[in-house]
Amino acid sequence: MLLKNKIKVDNPNYKWWVYSSVAVAILVQVGDQTGTSIAMPSMSSEFNADIPTVQWVYLLYTLCISSLLLPMGRFSDIFGRKPVYCGGLVLFIIGGIIAGISFNFTVLLLARAVQGIAVSMILANGMALLVEAFPNSQRGVALGLYITVVGMGGLLGPLVSGFLVSEFGWRSFYVVSVLVGVIGLFLSIIVVDYKSNNNFNKNKMIFDWLGAILFSSALACFLLSMTFTHRLGWDNVFVFIGFILSLTLLACFLWREKVFNSPMVELSLFRDPVIFVGLLGRFLTFMAGSSVYFLMPFYVIQVMGLTAFTAALLMTPMPIMMAIMGPLSGKLSDKIGTKWPATAGLITWGAAVLLGSTLSIHSSSFIVLICCLLSGTGNGIFQSPNQSSVMSVVNPEKYGVLTALISMVRTAGNLTGTAIATFVVVLTMSSMGQPPDLSALESSIDMINNQEIKYAFTEGITKAFKIGMVFLIIGLTLTALGPNTKNR
Repeated sequence: MLLKNKIKVDNPNYKWWVYSSVAVAILVQVGDQTGTSIAMPSMSSEFNADIPTVQWVYLLYTLCISSLLLPMGRFSDIFGRKPVYCGGLVLFIIGGIIAGISFNFTVLLLARAVQGIAVSMILANGMALLVEAFPNSQRGVALGLYITVVGMGGLLGPLVSGFLVSEFGWRSFYVVSVLVGVIGLFLSIIVVDYKSNNNFNKNKMIFDWLGAILFSSALACFLLSMTFTHRLGWDNVFVFIGFILSLTLLACFLWREKVFNSPMVELSLFRDPVIFVGLLGRFLTFMAGSSVYFLMPFYVIQVMGLTAFTAALLMTPMPIMMAIMGPLSGKLSDKIGTKWPATAGLITWGAAVLLGSTLSIHSSSFIVLICCLLSGTGNGIFQSPNQSSVMSVVNPEKYGVLTALISMVRTAGNLTGTAIATFVVVLTMSSMGQPPDLSALESSIDMINNQEIKYAFTEGITKAFKIGMVFLIIGLTLTALGPNTKNR
């Protein structure tokens, strides 16, 4: 039946089959990303790699995704979504196999780079496939269900990884990822319509290889520079050169897009107030929200003295509320428009950041729980209408680039916000006479129990939350004053 009814017009359930195939792929991707963080200590032990070295397992993976999202989105807009999407799943499986049998750390890094490239191909198309499969009147619901899968992946990834790593070793986690990836590939090959966005004109649409190289290089330089700011300092010469190089490459990219007859991104898109406000508000919001995700585990474990397992339990409401609120907010935005649900999400998210700015060394775990609950709720409410508004103003042939931009803005916002928050914490600790390094909280039991360093660290956290609140208020203002789009 599936083989005969792959095309949407012939099968009224096509949208749900597409959702099932995309859900499996996104679930395994998010689960792999979050679960790898649990496996990294075991990798460090096996390969005798210190913490800064083993962090490249995550960093290289993230860099490959972020840098290649936009080129892969454009590639799929030209050559069709199914080949790029399924090709990404194939690469993901290959990368997982290499990771599972890697005999040294270099091979493991190679495997993670392959998986990063693969995930950029998947993320640049998964959301676009959903938006194409669902009618315009249900775009919010489709994107809300997408957020549900992201939330479930964030919840299940660490739990599954923790069990597998404890019982069978870290390699077993990649075995399971490969098996689930094979299921996702099988579903996608059978279900996804090959004609999805495959009506391109080869004479008019040429892939801009130079533009892709310039953009990927610019973003990679920027993200690397932001990543190393808290280790080397903002005044470090290499960090400064990285930012200058990033700006130079970005300028070259913008010039290339302006003069090339088939650009990767039509710069005129950003003149549309819906796209401009949606993406800028999204970037600022994730800059602000990253403080909760990044700093809260340090606070719970190092300042409150709770175990890593307890910290995970306290933060569990975030992915759960994302999964619950995503489709509800999406359905509401389909009925009343995207503006007010997105605004309500930012207000809720802002309440979480504001609550985080009141933390002290004597705060209870209940405050942390409420903060995480509000953060996940606000995130889930905001994302669906925000994405839906941006997607509503372009034609389907541009879905790949736009969904890639949406994912890229989130990643860039998270990394930028994390770098700024880390810098604020380190600077505050230094100004209060404490070692200007987050590792000072982990260096010895005596230092962890020292009230002065706990106080300095908490002061830094609250200041980071307050700065994040400024970014979020700007994003909230842009969203509240921006246009209200309704699906047509």
